[in-house]
Amino acid sequence: MKRLTLLLVILLAGCGRPAAKDKATAADLGGDDTLAVAPDTALPPMPDLPQRRRGYFTASAVGDLTFDKAWVARAGRCAQPPMILVLGEERGAGGSILLQLPTSGPSTGMYPVRLADSTGMPEAPAAQLGFQFFDKPGPSAYQAADGAVEITSLDDRRVSGTFRVTVRHITTNRRAQIAGAFQAVDVEPLTPAWCETAQAAQDSLARKQQ
Repeated sequence: MKRLTLLLVILLAGCGRPAAKDKATAADLGGDDTLAVAPDTALPPMPDLPQRRRGYFTASAVGDLTFDKAWVARAGRCAQPPMILVLGEERGAGGSILLQLPTSGPSTGMYPVRLADSTGMPEAPAAQLGFQFFDKPGPSAYQAADGAVEITSLDDRRVSGTFRVTVRHITTNRRAQIAGAFQAVDVEPLTPAWCETAQAAQDSLARKQQ
């Protein structure tokens, strides 16, 4: 639960703030040979969607961050605020998708990336994505700045979907294109404490716009 709370903070923090212009280095990503930092050039085309695997969060990245990952996935749901959290992780790395669900109507369809900022939470349907890589010098985090998640299936038991997003490093502004999928991931209720934390974050942002 501590890591889930950290993911929520990463997804909600720093939105709308200008990023530093420092260059990222391989050390930012822990030197893992499955990850690489490229020169600061124009973004390449979005990669193809990786193969979908039941119960997995799969993702492929190109640009200033490159990887091909298949993480065991899990998902949780809050009734209030209405949201789904999809999480894929392994030791030292992980990705998360926070989906703000509409209060009425179908839950399937497109969820554009919309960032929380000083004006409050974005209007649903909306998606926020984060990718984190933990290493000895400290964590390195990327946040989706553009793109969308498509929910293809959602019921009380499982969720499936795909995403194509452009991400930026939250401190260096280095960018990458990431395409991915999550297939038939089991959905369980998130704990009341986690949902209360999410609601408090929304309430705090709402107060700032008053």
